[in-house]
Amino acid sequence: MRVDPVDIKILGAGLTRPEGVMAQDDGSVITADAYGRCARIGPDGSTTFFGNLGGLPNGICLDEEGNTIVANLGNGEVQRVAPSGAHAVVMTHAEGKRMFTPNFPFLDFAGRLWVSNSTDDPDVDASLRAPIPDGSLVVIAQDRPAQIAATGICFANGVALDAAEQFVYVAETMQRRVLRYRIGEDGSVGPAEVYGPAVLGRIGFPDGIAFDEAGNLWVTFPAANAVGFITPAGELEIVAEDPQGLVLRRPANICFGGPDRRTAFIGSLAGSGVPYFEVPHPGQRLAHQKK
Repeated sequence: MRVDPVDIKILGAGLTRPEGVMAQDDGSVITADAYGRCARIGPDGSTTFFGNLGGLPNGICLDEEGNTIVANLGNGEVQRVAPSGAHAVVMTHAEGKRMFTPNFPFLDFAGRLWVSNSTDDPDVDASLRAPIPDGSLVVIAQDRPAQIAATGICFANGVALDAAEQFVYVAETMQRRVLRYRIGEDGSVGPAEVYGPAVLGRIGFPDGIAFDEAGNLWVTFPAANAVGFITPAGELEIVAEDPQGLVLRRPANICFGGPDRRTAFIGSLAGSGVPYFEVPHPGQRLAHQKK
């Protein structure tokens, strides 16, 4: 499939760096916002803000109680934010090690929270300029302290699990590829393997990832202003490209919502609203979605 940028619509307004985005069953969309807060966009496009988180909220996910879990890249905290705006810190360390750069959280149906930590360098920009494989993947199981599940990732970014929750997938941005790890019964993971193309194009630096029900792993490419997916056969298909950045302004995350979860909502690094378009297959249901 191909989506022309002129057919991509925008939801909400007044956002700043809405990198993380999540759709709720009631038709609203939650996003991160660079002013140390989150935003709630109603189905009518009305935008309100909540939370006083500080730092730089980045990737988000939602739990079954309607709380927003934020990977705060600016202050090195994973935070749980209630709809009222009250928040608590979920994680700053794993196995005694400071996790300076939490990037994206993913809550699975077993109640485990998977969090990418992009780099050990608190200066994220420096890590992007001279990347080394010091990123990691952390898992927080229920009633257990945070554990480092995987290391050696060259800027760990978006996280997703497949429908069977047999593998956890991580966008390895600075190697321009996606890794996956088989999940053991005890929650530990096996060795990394490359999923899909070994290199996702010249400027194919993957950021956010999410599955649909057909088994396609959708990927956002902020440097290319593009969105595509890796098929179950391991091939990359580009769905939308916007070289001018007219609508897709450094797309950084993707989620699915709306009727039958057939609408893709796009988080971005440079947008002020949330681009969205229709997709042929429903998005894979997430832990907070009841339908």
